[in-house]
Amino acid sequence: MLIFWRLLFGHLLADFTFQSNFINRWKRGSLWGMLAHCAMHPLCYLLLTWPFLRQPWIHLGSFSLSGWACIAVVFAVHFAEDQWRVFTIFRYNTPDNTLYFIWDQLIHYAIIFAVIPVGLHDSNAALIPEKWPVLGCLFVLVTHACTVLVYFIEKDLYGRLFPEVQEKYFTMGERLVLAMIFLLPGNLWPLLALGWLSLMRWLRARRVADLSWLSFSIGAAMAIVCGLTARVIYYA
Repeated sequence: MLIFWRLLFGHLLADFTFQSNFINRWKRGSLWGMLAHCAMHPLCYLLLTWPFLRQPWIHLGSFSLSGWACIAVVFAVHFAEDQWRVFTIFRYNTPDNTLYFIWDQLIHYAIIFAVIPVGLHDSNAALIPEKWPVLGCLFVLVTHACTVLVYFIEKDLYGRLFPEVQEKYFTMGERLVLAMIFLLPGNLWPLLALGWLSLMRWLRARRVADLSWLSFSIGAAMAIVCGLTARVIYYA
C-alpha cells in the first residue's frame, strides 16, 4: 500500500489542488487542455514515487512492468477516461452531475489500485506504511475536493454556480482549521473544535460567507471526519 497512498495523494493533488478553474475550462474545450491537465498526474506520481520507479510493480508470469511503465498506463487510462467524460457530456448531453463525478473518481482510484506492487518491500504489506501521504490525502479532501463535491451537489439541487474565489478559499480555510484542531495534543481539542464549529455557524448566520445550510453541513462533516481520521493516524 505504500505506492498506492503516494499515487492517490498525487492524483488528488493533480485532480483538485492543481486543477484551477482555467485548466478545468481549457480541458473541456481543447485536446491540448486535456493533455495539460492529465500531464499533471504523472508529474506528481513521479515526484512522489521516485525511489521506486525502476523496480517492477506488476508481475504477469515472465512479464513485468516497472514503476515508469505503470505510471504511463495510469496516465493513458486517465486521459481516456477524462476525454470520454467530456465527449459524452457534450455529444450526448450526459448530465455532469454528482453521480458522474463520483463514478469518474472511482474509476481513477481503481486504476491506481490495479498498478500497485505486491511485495515491493516488507512495509508495503501494511495498510498505512507511511503517515504523510495519507495525511496529505486528507488535506486535499477537506480543502479542494470537498469544494468540488459541494459544488456538484448544490448544482444538482439548486442550480448554483461554482463559488467565487473569495468564498471558495474562505470556506476551505474554515474546514482546514477545524480539521487541524483535531491534531492538537492534550485533551482540550474537542472543546476547541466545538468552539470553532460554533464560530463557523455564527459566521454563516451573519452572512459573512453566503453559504447554504447544505454547504455548511457537508463541509463541517468532511472536516470532522478527516480531522478524526488524521488524529488516529498521526498519534498511532
